Amino acid sequence: MDGIVIRPMIEHAGAVPRIAAWFFEEWRLIYGGETQASVQRRIESWLTQRQIPTALVALSGNQVVGTVALKEQELPQFPESPWLAGLYVVPEFRRHGIGALLVQAAEREAASLGVERLHLYTPGSQQFYARLGWSVLGHRLLPGGMVAVMCQQVGVSNVRH
Repeated sequence: MDGIVIRPMIEHAGAVPRIAAWFFEEWRLIYGGETQASVQRRIESWLTQRQIPTALVALSGNQVVGTVALKEQELPQFPESPWLAGLYVVPEFRRHGIGALLVQAAEREAASLGVERLHLYTPGSQQFYARLGWSVLGHRLLPGGMVAVMCQQVGVSNVRH
């Protein structure tokens, strides 16, 4: 999408409370007994650069319209690591390629940090990620329902064949 810029979230830390509100509203069932404040504290832990955890934001002008994160651990029942998480695009900006831009930027960031394979889980966006080259590893039941666990090769393996 024209005019969309992807930047580290740390450069737009003032948007974290708004991002936490988006996440809390979107994924309330997954968060279980968590509060919006605890979600915000977790997002604040992503305010780093050149390491995991980290997060990126999509900007339209000066407005944050989406976000994505890289995390070491997602949920205790998922031992894989690291994870792409927190992909969110503001509803009025959806279906314009911003989500794909964020995923691709996160994949490049992960590869630059030496990550070979990223993982994610999604309750309903399996087709979106499949179009971006992600593969299904399996399905797991969470309190909010069934999710697909997916992976994507992002870096070059050091293993020689």
